[in-house]
Amino acid sequence: MQSRFYIKITRYKILLLMPLCSISALSIAADINVETSVAATAYLYETNTEENAATSNHAAVIVPSILASYSSKRLLTSVKIEHTKVEQKNQAEGADKDYTDYKYNSSLALIPNTLNIAISGQQSYRVISQQQQFIADKVLAAGDLTKYSNHSGVIDFTIPNPKYFGLNIQSSYSETKAEESIEGAAGLNGDNTATSIQLYQGRNARNYTFNVSAQYNDTSRANFDDFKSSLIRASAGVSIAQNVSFILTGNIEDNDIDQGTFSRRTNLDSTSYGAGLEWQPRSERRVRLTYNQLEEVENQTNFIGLNLDWAFSNRTALEFDYGKRFYGDAYSLNFSHALKSVRSSLTYSEQVTSFARLETTTNPIGLFVCQFGSTDLADCFQPDRTTYQLQAGEEFRTLSEIGSDISEEVIFSKTGSFSLAYQKRKVKASIRASYNRTEFLESDRVQTNRNIGLNLSYELGRKTNIGFSTNVARRSSNNDATSDTIINAKVDFNRNINKNLQVTTGLRFIDRDSEIEGSAIQDRRLTVGLNYTF
Repeated sequence: MQSRFYIKITRYKILLLMPLCSISALSIAADINVETSVAATAYLYETNTEENAATSNHAAVIVPSILASYSSKRLLTSVKIEHTKVEQKNQAEGADKDYTDYKYNSSLALIPNTLNIAISGQQSYRVISQQQQFIADKVLAAGDLTKYSNHSGVIDFTIPNPKYFGLNIQSSYSETKAEESIEGAAGLNGDNTATSIQLYQGRNARNYTFNVSAQYNDTSRANFDDFKSSLIRASAGVSIAQNVSFILTGNIEDNDIDQGTFSRRTNLDSTSYGAGLEWQPRSERRVRLTYNQLEEVENQTNFIGLNLDWAFSNRTALEFDYGKRFYGDAYSLNFSHALKSVRSSLTYSEQVTSFARLETTTNPIGLFVCQFGSTDLADCFQPDRTTYQLQAGEEFRTLSEIGSDISEEVIFSKTGSFSLAYQKRKVKASIRASYNRTEFLESDRVQTNRNIGLNLSYELGRKTNIGFSTNVARRSSNNDATSDTIINAKVDFNRNINKNLQVTTGLRFIDRDSEIEGSAIQDRRLTVGLNYTF
């Protein structure tokens, strides 16, 4: 038993220890920061449900935490651990709880700008179904919470400033676990191995262009067949006039899963190829128009494809792509705009994926840089440039609320989000809106999530801060057959007594209007707390 436990732990520790073992080879000059704190909060709340009359309760929550970071010339490491202990007046089963969350990341430049290793991971307690988002938490816990963990490691090789051809190779491994999933007590246990390769022309290329990329993913699933997929994209062009090239393109998409159980999708594989023209007046501005043929198992479709990559300035850029895939018209969009005090981002993507893959490939939009592990906008700042490099103890914070049920199923996801961030003097603000439509291909379910939210932080004085956040979310299942509308509003007031002690008070209101019997709920909450940093 002891040896089996040791082997299980070692699987995670190898990646963790790799960068740490290299510290002696790095620059001696380094920064180590350790911050420990304890937060004690009293909760007074009243909850109304359809099944029961209004019930009042109070709780005491103690949260000790530690945040550590290490920074040197080549190695950046951040770790945060916190333990939550809840004691409630309510003596119902599960009212008193203990949770331990942790989060870490580390990046090591073995060869600067060429060979890099990154590891990251977390353990937390989160909702199983997105219908419980914003409702379930470690105090109220009106919905199901489950223990969730994810660990991943990535190695990346790039030829810097290539003359004749550029090469990028990236390989990663991740493991995602949850004690329960939407399928029931079976839980989730998935390993994902991914590899991507890209070959493209270097800066000395004249009168020709080429770009070939390949991606491969292999996801093991405890309760389903393994999910393997590959995507190959290629293009080659030759100059025929000033700034104009003749282009050949091709794409091969393959998803290796048992499609016999699908009722919505009879085929997930396709091949397309075409030819056209590309206009590129500058290296950051390119428009490509092609005539293509999409081939599936039994169908052939001709279409005109459009690809646009246009930097209007060093602060504004647009990427847009239109084509066809197995499901018909396919779009992708990425627009970003940056001013001195205002940043905005608009994105849209479509993909066949899974929960385990989403958890390791989602890239937050870097409109705000926040203290590692923090959820408070007051702990964030807007970087002075869009190419800002994160330091130890920092992370980019996504402003959109897009999620998926914990499930091992293969999903087809359409996701769009808009984010707007503002910071000037004493005010920080963000507006976020998101849309996510998910087809669960192996259970014939469709889920649609819509969110819109506002987050404000205002510095009343050098030691006093007030925050306000509100969110409206709508969750629909099976083409709006059932839906929930959730309104969440919160006001927080923070006062620093001295450099170590902070007093916090807050008000929170949640209302869920649900078409599902027994799911409607209202919760009003008052909190008063002390935070002490050692």
